[in-house]
Amino acid sequence: MHTPDLLARWPAECPAVRLALAGLAVVFPTDRTLPALTASLHTFINQHPQGTDIGDYVRFVLVLAAQDDSQTLAVTEKLTDTYWTGTAHGVPTRARALHLLDQMLTKAKAGLTRPRTGQ
Repeated sequence: MHTPDLLARWPAECPAVRLALAGLAVVFPTDRTLPALTASLHTFINQHPQGTDIGDYVRFVLVLAAQDDSQTLAVTEKLTDTYWTGTAHGVPTRARALHLLDQMLTKAKAGLTRPRTGQ
């Protein structure tokens, strides 16, 4: 996987592509991508509050980047109970988290790529 090379494109890409790159980085983590990803996502955190589609997505990606299964499970449960369609509780934590991540990215991308009123 060429995730480190893709993350190098971060500054040149639109927000929708940046969110997709963030998702790729946590799905295919490396020692090089996770620190770069974490630093890059902090700009999104400052721009998108918790409780918004993009804000929740970015915060969830940061949880996944930390690679702490207990924290990942807790946040997956919390977000699933609040906003999203969950997976069966017997499914492994990482699979449940990636299912949720996919739903979140789909919704966040739709908001970013939707034409603005008057355009």
